[in-house]
Amino acid sequence: MMNNLTQYPADRNQKDLYKKFPSTHYLSNPTNVLHALAWCTFWRRNMHRFVKDYLKLSLYIYQELAIYLMDISNFICIIASRNDAKSFIIALYACCRCILYPGTKFRIGSSTKKQAKLIVSDKILDELCEWSKPLKAEIEDWSTSENNIFVKFRNGSKITVFVANDNARGLRSNAICREEFRMIDKKIEDSVISPFQTVRNQPYMLNPYYGENTVLQEDPVDVYISSSWIDNGAWIWDIVDQSYEGMQKHNGAVLLTFDESITLKHHLKTLKQLIRERKKQDPVTWKIEFLNLRVKDSMSSYFTYSMLMNRQISKHVFYPRNTLDYKNNKRNKYAIPKIDNEVRIVSNDIAFVAGSQNDNSVYACVRGIPESSTYLSNNNEIEVKQGYRRQYPYIESNQIGDTTLQAIRIRQLYEDFDADYIVIDARSGGIQIIYALQKVLFDEERGVEYPPLKCMNVDEYAKVCPDPNAPACIYAVNATQNLNSEIATSFRKNLIENKIDFLVNYNTAKEEILPNNNDYKNEIDPNIQVEYERPFLETQAMISECAELQYEKMPQTGIIKIYEQGKNRKDRYTACSYGSYFFDQLELDMMGNSSEYEYVTFIN
Repeated sequence: MMNNLTQYPADRNQKDLYKKFPSTHYLSNPTNVLHALAWCTFWRRNMHRFVKDYLKLSLYIYQELAIYLMDISNFICIIASRNDAKSFIIALYACCRCILYPGTKFRIGSSTKKQAKLIVSDKILDELCEWSKPLKAEIEDWSTSENNIFVKFRNGSKITVFVANDNARGLRSNAICREEFRMIDKKIEDSVISPFQTVRNQPYMLNPYYGENTVLQEDPVDVYISSSWIDNGAWIWDIVDQSYEGMQKHNGAVLLTFDESITLKHHLKTLKQLIRERKKQDPVTWKIEFLNLRVKDSMSSYFTYSMLMNRQISKHVFYPRNTLDYKNNKRNKYAIPKIDNEVRIVSNDIAFVAGSQNDNSVYACVRGIPESSTYLSNNNEIEVKQGYRRQYPYIESNQIGDTTLQAIRIRQLYEDFDADYIVIDARSGGIQIIYALQKVLFDEERGVEYPPLKCMNVDEYAKVCPDPNAPACIYAVNATQNLNSEIATSFRKNLIENKIDFLVNYNTAKEEILPNNNDYKNEIDPNIQVEYERPFLETQAMISECAELQYEKMPQTGIIKIYEQGKNRKDRYTACSYGSYFFDQLELDMMGNSSEYEYVTFIN
């Protein structure tokens, strides 16, 4: 007995602890008590060994290192690329923390409840409990109901989920994990989440012998986990820098980062999968989501990544009808109903070299949603019109080349989108498309004949139209250096003033939008599945294209010149910016009329 006491040093209270248990209890044996204390101490200092020895789980080396470093830190930041199993690591760490530290209140929060819930439902209850019977035995109760998501352990610890908003005020915790924290509002972090934190004070700490021992005093644990993002002043990088500097100073902070090499090394994804993803992703998204890079804007970029990506807020995607549905006269389930006074356009940048990888024709479907504010003056309501909000629910690119075929595709989109106008860059042969649209077109694919449309702002072009009653709805853009400068300046201004809404990024679409689309889920042909993904991919490509554009300000005239670098393109930028410029012209007309405005023709 004395040998055991010297081998496992214990204070006077711990030496007498065995006396508090019935004689039939395992811990009534003083040796067993000391062994339990020794193992508990060892596992608290080596959490990765607790996973292996007690939970009977096998980990990859990088996961063992992550769990160990998280265990000895109280300020933890993890920035990881897609499929690096960061949610698995957080779920496992939360369970270990709760088991090894009885009475722990572990909170997991995110900008949406669904996101945080996945750690409890998918990772803890489905995966970890399935793989580890000892872990399952430690859990007393759990719930995944929408308003009460938790895992309760037999020692009084509890993992709960919350949404990072004002409604979370008043919660208390000893450890918090912010899931995808870059998406959490910094004000919510400072005023709501951080005040959650309290010290895990157990009853034994009321004993001055322990309570006054600084070694035993615990700090709350703060965990921040996210994928990477643009370095545009977002608070994610304040946390990254703070954890990195703290790690260098050995003050209890740690920064962990994982990129796509982890997924390849441990077969979380195959090389073929990553190659497939690389082909779909635009360069910036690839750098952020897979290479886990800290991407910064170029000093010579006129449109910054942050300026563009901050406007990726729309979840309302449009898809044109396919040929079979059209011939069967099936309604388009993806049609977006028009609201009062809404204006729709199909804005185009035309290319004429079929199959050219460096020259795309781009068609952008744009909604112009009128916005206004109503004020009360002398008991009279005064409506102040504020212009149009531009929404881009669909972008398409191709290398058709043939003038007639491109005109037919534009007419298809014009009909399917229920558009009011067509905007076309008339340079570099775009005039040929305008001429084609002003004639009768036969669509062999759909088996329909389209009547002529007329140019609305250039009389010389309009004369080509043989039908004097054809709707005047084609707006031709004959861009000069001055006009291109005006278009670029206006597009940037509309972005800054939040008057432009792009579709959400591709990964958000894959998580929140496409899984709810039965056509997408049930489709077995991956090529057809990609067509449902394409509007989001095209939007990402457009944003990357815009952000890579360089600019130069002419010293004497002040004109802004936008140009590409190397093999970069600007066809998506042209289609989208010209569409926005068209609404600028409509706004001038709107603002000039205090009553209900009408659409009129205007000269470029």
